[in-house]
Amino acid sequence: MHVVTIPFDYEKLSPAEQAGIVPICIKATDDEGNLIAWGWFEAVAVVQNNLRLLARSCLDDVWRVSEITEAAVHRLWRLHGNSLCHHPSRRVYAAAKWEARDRKAGSWQCRKKTLLALDELEQVVHQRVLVDPVNYGRVYEDDLYFKNLGERLEDMGLDDVSHMLKLVRDGRKWDEIGREVGMGPDAARIRFGRWINRLLARLSGPIKPV
Repeated sequence: MHVVTIPFDYEKLSPAEQAGIVPICIKATDDEGNLIAWGWFEAVAVVQNNLRLLARSCLDDVWRVSEITEAAVHRLWRLHGNSLCHHPSRRVYAAAKWEARDRKAGSWQCRKKTLLALDELEQVVHQRVLVDPVNYGRVYEDDLYFKNLGERLEDMGLDDVSHMLKLVRDGRKWDEIGREVGMGPDAARIRFGRWINRLLARLSGPIKPV
């Protein structure tokens, strides 16, 4: 089985240099034995340090970087093939972030059940949160969407609601969210739903990514 190792010159590094780097190893062929377009591996190389940080921060284990990156690259290859489009490195990172979140939550289904358990007040938000996990072009756009939405809430002096939005996106339960913002779970849920719906009602159309 041929494996691509990133950095590409890892095997040429001295033992001391290798000891200071966690390599990212990705199977070079898909399940049918087809070679994956080299551009996807080049995209990984561009964001390799960010991917290691993601594995360390989200999964508490930088050595799992190969696990989430390989899953991301193989999924993107199945979806897009040779069509890398613009900024393929951003697609790789966005896809790896979803893979890391799924593994942290146990599975995509576990995280989805957590989000679906929230009150109907937030359904307008959930329709955007619960993006099909394979639609990584949409995932990247939604990351910008929610960044902008959070900034709008902060501009309105609603820093706590902006923070709750981040926690909701991570699949946190309302008892956890309430503790984080110093409220009871019901009070936090109601405040979040009230202000999110007020803000979205004021917007005439989708928030444009900045």
